[in-house]
Amino acid sequence: MNSLIALLALLFVSVISEEYKFDENAEILYTYDQDGVKIDVLKKGEDCTKKAEEGDMLTAEFHGFLANGHARFESSHDSKKPSSFKIGHGYMIKGLERGMLQVCVGEKRRIHIPAVLAYGKIGDGKNVPPGADLVYDVEVIHIQKGTTPPNIFAKIDLNKDKKISREEMGAFILETGRTVTLRGQSEIDNVVSEIFNLEDLNEDGFVDFEEFSGPKKGKHDEL
Repeated sequence: MNSLIALLALLFVSVISEEYKFDENAEILYTYDQDGVKIDVLKKGEDCTKKAEEGDMLTAEFHGFLANGHARFESSHDSKKPSSFKIGHGYMIKGLERGMLQVCVGEKRRIHIPAVLAYGKIGDGKNVPPGADLVYDVEVIHIQKGTTPPNIFAKIDLNKDKKISREEMGAFILETGRTVTLRGQSEIDNVVSEIFNLEDLNEDGFVDFEEFSGPKKGKHDEL
């Protein structure tokens, strides 16, 4: 029995470690736009009694490709096991966060993400060049219901004008970022600059509600 289990485990690792390639001829059941992200549904979900919402923990197989040329730059197969991640907390790029909302267990999506909702004009510093559009193939294995994340946007937006200034962001970091604040004001300024390089998409000197990728209430909720 132990030998059989070991053999099955070996076969599983062998299958999951095979290189996943972009299939240009994949059958698309239907396509729709979700908040600036194009979604192709490649397989319907097995259980849609619960759909992914902000705060939920998802377990999924995922594969990220550059839209131009379809070179793969990351994959859950690299770690030989599915990946688990929360949505709605700003842990992932904006486009992937939006593209995973309302997904069902067993559903497979191809998510087309424009550069402004990915790594923008600076890239990821490794495999994603500046200004690159991305495509993700994602198949959801499990959804664990979570709690709604706190409205961090409202905490930072001290004057409630629905946009965050550099001063407001710096004050928030000063209050919450103990490790950073111990290094002094220059380090805070550096962190603020990095955040604005990623978040201030229209480069007007503010991060508005739409641009902010961290936890926040829905579009139609009052701040």
